[in-house]
Amino acid sequence: MNNTTASLCQLTAKDIMSTPVLTAHDTWSVKMLLDFFSQHRITGAPVTTYEGELKGVVTMTDVLRFENLPAIEKERLIGVSCYGEYASYELSHEDLAQLVQHADINCPVSQIMTPHIISVAVNTSVPDVAKLLREREIHRVFVLEHQQLVGVISTSNLLDALINACTCKS
Repeated sequence: MNNTTASLCQLTAKDIMSTPVLTAHDTWSVKMLLDFFSQHRITGAPVTTYEGELKGVVTMTDVLRFENLPAIEKERLIGVSCYGEYASYELSHEDLAQLVQHADINCPVSQIMTPHIISVAVNTSVPDVAKLLREREIHRVFVLEHQQLVGVISTSNLLDALINACTCKS
């Protein structure tokens, strides 16, 4: 093993993670989420409540999946969103059909996110992070310290660490 490989293998999640972590809120509309992704040039984020509780993760894949749903499925998602929860009001089929016409504004992030967070500890080795991303076929993992979100590692962070390790030794 050469020095470059050894130094890369000794890095931990804390060494390569991005911080602070940009978060999306569970009550945002899909449209707000897309604006947020575009503004920050990202393709995914953890989802929190306004109180800061971690609820899940949402990515462009979730948005694309939502956009390609049939209208009847969008009606279901919108119907169980905040309208029904907060107002205890049953929407008619006609009301839902109207809301579906602007589904990206009327559907909250909480309805399209993945409620499961894949995370690592700050002391997880970079090779273990890379293996996790590869095995789960994901593009980002969240870094926790004492059950608190402290960073995110994306495939770009891994590539940057590889480039830095190789260029530092030449």
